Amino acid sequence: MLREPVAEIAALFDVYQSGLVFHCLCAVTRLGVPDHLGDDPRPVAEVAAAVGADTDALRRVLRLLAGHHLVEFEPGTDEVALTRRGALLRRDHPLSLAATFATLGVSDVAHRTADTLRTGRAAAPVALGEDFWSFLAARPDRQTVFSQAMAEQARLLSLPCVDLVDWPTEGVVVDLGGGTGALLAAVLGTAPRLRGVLVDQPQVLDRSRAAVAERGLADRCEVRAGDLFDPAPPGDVYVLSRVLHDWDDEAVVGILAAVAAGARAGARLIVFEDVLPEDGSATAAQAWADIAMMLLYEGARERTAGQYRELLERGGWHLRDAVPGPPGMHVIEAVRSA
Repeated sequence: MLREPVAEIAALFDVYQSGLVFHCLCAVTRLGVPDHLGDDPRPVAEVAAAVGADTDALRRVLRLLAGHHLVEFEPGTDEVALTRRGALLRRDHPLSLAATFATLGVSDVAHRTADTLRTGRAAAPVALGEDFWSFLAARPDRQTVFSQAMAEQARLLSLPCVDLVDWPTEGVVVDLGGGTGALLAAVLGTAPRLRGVLVDQPQVLDRSRAAVAERGLADRCEVRAGDLFDPAPPGDVYVLSRVLHDWDDEAVVGILAAVAAGARAGARLIVFEDVLPEDGSATAAQAWADIAMMLLYEGARERTAGQYRELLERGGWHLRDAVPGPPGMHVIEAVRSA
């Protein structure tokens, strides 16, 4: 009789403890601890000195992370190394997730979830003193890490979707909120006569231009400042990758209408977002993403295909198709309404 309750208690304590693991992992990544660790064990004191941390505090946090297979200590010593999983938090890893864990985000605002439950409003303004976008805009260092995190997540979620779209062989592809242009570069790589326009906020454009030039696309890709709610530049295909779930319904309609206002006749819109099942269910990952949106941005949410269809129609677009991509992503295609 006692065995089952004990097992359930242990499972709940795993959940309880995992929250602290998440915070510790974000903290050591922000300090750059993984960048000072590798396959060869190093004394904790050396790592602490390199990152400006207290040795005892860092040792205790690393002991916690060792229990979750992110680092490992040499038996009987104070020397620590990264595991293969932990190595993904190094900034120089080809599949790095360092910026994702180092950026401002869920770990900083989730402690105000009770406020969101009471009010239905985002937790970010309560936790940060202002809305999330304003907080980033006033802090260029935080904006840089956030942009890097978005690029990391685009590599995992959006880039695999490029091959699922029938891109034109020529014309103009406009990527709205395109960051440093990794996604647009992949699209332009599908046809040599395609040209691109990358639109984003002024504070990120220096990095965008540098990244576009580094990829050898400066002659095929224009980088310009713009707001999602201003009429979009003329184009044949528009891309909104993981943008719409950041906004409430009325803002989404405004963004879609702004794209439609600049679109040429017959223009297509490609939206990369996850799509929730129509029956109200969700995977654990989808539910996590939905709560993250709710906490960070006012009125933001993950949506069903039916909800996207309604918003697209209100914004001047007709939903053509929604195709599953990698886990956590769909390709939604729409055409400009007559």
